[in-house]
Amino acid sequence: MKLLTACQLVGYNPRKDKSLTLRFETGEKTPQDVMNIHAMLDTFGYIFFKAEAQLTKEEIADIENLDTDLYDNPKTQSQRIRNVLFMNWKNEDEGHKEFKDYYKNKTDKVIEFYKSKLPE
Repeated sequence: MKLLTACQLVGYNPRKDKSLTLRFETGEKTPQDVMNIHAMLDTFGYIFFKAEAQLTKEEIADIENLDTDLYDNPKTQSQRIRNVLFMNWKNEDEGHKEFKDYYKNKTDKVIEFYKSKLPE
């Protein structure tokens, strides 16, 4: 599914992890357009914004040829591990009052497990 629409960049917010939240406004949309946009929530993709009236044929071809199947999840593997460990800590802190202590304990265990498999 794709979204190609005229829009105006109306703002952005910097986030703690150095990423940005971008805000765009479009003209009026049909109910079908709104359904299509809603269906794309939380999916990974690319955004191309050009502050000019028309896209060239070459730009459209470049957009169409993007490899958008790079990841099933836009998070890095380390972000995914950290998020999963955080959710586990919320459910069972195993006596760790702070997440950073829980995280260090769990990652040390993983490191030691794989170090033990290395040839001597």
